[in-house]
Amino acid sequence: MTPVSRGGDRAALACATIIRNRTLAGVVGPPSAAVIQQMVDEIHVCCPQQTRFKCRRLAHGWTVEEAIDHFHAMCDREGIKRRGLSERSWREWEAGARPDRDYTDLLCRLFQTGPVQLGFAQDYTPEELRSAPPAPPVLDVITVAADEAGAHAERAEESELGAGALERLRTQVIWVGRRYVFEAPLPLFVEMRELQERTRKALERRIHPRQAGELYFLTGALCGLMANASMDMDRRVPADTLARAAWTYGKVAGHAALMGWARGMQSSVALWDRRHGDAARYAEEGLTHVRTGSGATRLHMLRARSYALLGRRGEAFEALREAADARVAGGGGDELHDEIAGEFAFRPAKERYYAAVAQLQLGASAPAIESARESLSLYASGEPENRSYGCEAMASAHLAIAHLMEDDTAGAEDAMAPILALPPERRIGSLGATLGASRALLAARPGGERMAGQIESFCAVDLPKRARGAISDGRSGR
Repeated sequence: MTPVSRGGDRAALACATIIRNRTLAGVVGPPSAAVIQQMVDEIHVCCPQQTRFKCRRLAHGWTVEEAIDHFHAMCDREGIKRRGLSERSWREWEAGARPDRDYTDLLCRLFQTGPVQLGFAQDYTPEELRSAPPAPPVLDVITVAADEAGAHAERAEESELGAGALERLRTQVIWVGRRYVFEAPLPLFVEMRELQERTRKALERRIHPRQAGELYFLTGALCGLMANASMDMDRRVPADTLARAAWTYGKVAGHAALMGWARGMQSSVALWDRRHGDAARYAEEGLTHVRTGSGATRLHMLRARSYALLGRRGEAFEALREAADARVAGGGGDELHDEIAGEFAFRPAKERYYAAVAQLQLGASAPAIESARESLSLYASGEPENRSYGCEAMASAHLAIAHLMEDDTAGAEDAMAPILALPPERRIGSLGATLGASRALLAARPGGERMAGQIESFCAVDLPKRARGAISDGRSGR
């Protein structure tokens, strides 16, 4: 029997703690058997590699030693002769071994359940008669990670500085940021969180101030990537918390590019949250830290989108012009946007996608079509490792909307084809909002029923059902 890794044990304990705290907060008195069963099911969905027997113990909040003590107390209470139950036997059962019939009966008594629920027997009930499993709670880990990062960032200026293997940590941060462009967000979020824990622990050691500055920068960069992942999974509050933490780490490290990028992330979150004035102010403040280059281009584009939604048309068009000028004046670029790059980069393909969004928000559908096509062409002809599937999908979605605004249903269908082919794990949250706007436009056009049905089916698979007008309210993507 292969034991579960220590990393898996830690993840299961963390998941179980989150689920217990959340569930018991709404329970008065000791939890009932039904509540315990609910927690067992949720823990097993969160950590399917763990056995149901182990999930049962975790749902009770017991260590192995405590579980054995409860077992012996149950035997004494019910007048049953004690067995020589050992920690080794218990752990073997948790790893997948099955106890004999007598022990199975006693364990069922202890947990007030049956052998099927403990994973010691098979359930042959027809699938249609079984109750539906609970929704996976795994995304709650995002909130916890955001709170941890935010709390640590608030203490950063007063923390004792420490260090680790900086070269390796830096390389890993760069690599995870570059992989983000083409890999699904949730598995990478878990990896980023583990890597960030290493950078935070390194900061608790005694090191040279220069090394401390590098560690603060790396920790902040990871906060930024986790904020981006939270946005892609439609979790705006954790995204904002993580973006603020990234800004704080950037300030402590004295890293202007990170501070500017983080304010841009907060601007993006505010756009989704319909706080268009806040979005404009964050982008404007970001430009006090990053004045030229691709980072400034991104911030000017966010200003353009914010101003468009605020009805400040003249300033929006001016921001679009300033975005192009900033890239030309960029010189050699900066460490974050151009050297580390990956998800931090703001290449011309993404710039043209942002331009299409801003132009649509200004009601200029024809220029939006041109900008979206330029974006898709640049993505198709660029290096594969820089081909952001999320931004490419969003560019296609806005191209479809622009065609609909031009009463070109056939063009919209062509633009939608690559989006409909995306696997569920790559359907980022912002697509739901943007495609929701497409459905609203289709409803007013003859012959749009088939495409509207395709979009509805697409949004029903692993997409947050929050599609409420991507263009009109600014919820238009990464």
